[in-house]
Amino acid sequence: MANTQRSPAPLTGVTVVELSHLIAGPYCCQMLADEGATVIKIESPEGDLTRHRAPARRTAAGEVSAYYAALNRDKKSVVLDLKNPAGASLMAKLLETADVFVSNMRVAALERLDLHPMALRERYPRLVVASISGFGIENAGVHADRAGLALVAEAMSGATGLTRDHCGNPVWCGFALGDITAAVSAHAAILLALRNQERYGVGKLIDLGLVECMLPMVSVAMSRVQVHDEAVSDFAGSNTFHGIPYGAFPASDGGVNIGVNRDDFWRRFCVAIGRPELGADPRYATYVERAKRQREVHAITEAFTRAHTRAEITAKLIEADVPVASILGMNEVIEDEHLLSRGALWQVDDGCGGSFTLPANTSWPEQPSHTPRVPRLGEHRDSILGAELGLSSSEIARLEQAGAFGHAD
Repeated sequence: MANTQRSPAPLTGVTVVELSHLIAGPYCCQMLADEGATVIKIESPEGDLTRHRAPARRTAAGEVSAYYAALNRDKKSVVLDLKNPAGASLMAKLLETADVFVSNMRVAALERLDLHPMALRERYPRLVVASISGFGIENAGVHADRAGLALVAEAMSGATGLTRDHCGNPVWCGFALGDITAAVSAHAAILLALRNQERYGVGKLIDLGLVECMLPMVSVAMSRVQVHDEAVSDFAGSNTFHGIPYGAFPASDGGVNIGVNRDDFWRRFCVAIGRPELGADPRYATYVERAKRQREVHAITEAFTRAHTRAEITAKLIEADVPVASILGMNEVIEDEHLLSRGALWQVDDGCGGSFTLPANTSWPEQPSHTPRVPRLGEHRDSILGAELGLSSSEIARLEQAGAFGHAD
């Protein structure tokens, strides 16, 4: 992943106006910023919702939320009161000069601000308009403007139903998978639309719903059920079709993931745990037979893992060439030698005198020539309005008095 030869940032010269909050829109735009785009993050006078989510780091230089820092590096923060006519006028002028507009706000809220994505597509024919919502804009039916979070999309796509405890009960994955899949989908769609914009001078409306963006995650399960409608096992693990044993198992000092997804891996696994006779035992030798006895196979596996540390388990199974990994906590992830050597973790200036260790952009993983930084609320207002719209300091001051940026006297 790490690359010592630095290439020109591919999106240098591209201007993105972002009006989004929480995860999907901000993560998409963070990727674009990593890739060289000027991302103008429009925030309300109160700031993005995530600026106020605990925990926050507080220093004499200011305060930064860990949530906000994870999703907004290298953006330009501009505060606009879009309910104020002067603020709305500035937004319109920024969109006139922009290449891309990204929002994950509800469509009804955008419409109240005169920023409905379909209207923007008509108003600015060259603009790439990316809307990320729970259920999409067109053909949303009864779900139109319904609240949509990542976990809603994960449920409706069937993904949560595939993640089950050992009693067969569905379990939420524990993180915003649906938001990140939507963000990455939007990022790819924007890059393709920019290609057409460059070639033909045309924009595009990108209408993405969280639910459909989750569907690629379950494509194998979707295909399988059309051939064999597998009943939910009373002892399911994560699911029953990737392999057996397959999933998380307790170690004496934590947990490990083990993936025996081939019969030859099963034979190697049996040798590694000191039970070579099980590799040829007709009750367990094939996936089909192991699936009939999943509870027994799990008990055999767990008896081995509980008796060893994570390091011991991984050493034995790596030597046997069986897929395995320790289940790491976040504190371990940010210090992982493999990830650090690969350049998969970047240091990000928190804007308050400290730093965060955060994931690199896997689409453009080259270490930037500068240290990425988290913007303070509204800190780029004057520079952006000057550079993008040619406004003088006196003009900005008049707009401030008019309430364009909120809290006018």
